Amino acid sequence: MDLETCLKKMELVGVLAFATVDQEGAPQIRNISAIHYEKDAIYFFTARGKNFCRELQEDGRVQILCYTRYKEMIRMSGKAYAVAEEEQAKWSTLIWE
Repeated sequence: MDLETCLKKMELVGVLAFATVDQEGAPQIRNISAIHYEKDAIYFFTARGKNFCRELQEDGRVQILCYTRYKEMIRMSGKAYAVAEEEQAKWSTLIWE
């Protein structure tokens, strides 16, 4: 399945499971629902003080898992990048709409 199709199907799920690794290399997983989808990217929100944010800033690797209403499991791996400070308000607004 190509990226665009995966993202379209994931958008229908609503909550995605995000996996990262902590400082000891142990897997950490949490559900994220504050998400905005673009054709080639996912934008999501997390608070700066949370372990999730720290793990993303230190390593950046993330794996995302969801189960669609069509009984399909979609798993994607990638690297998370912080949005530039001057663009954060724009993306935050889109995420919360």
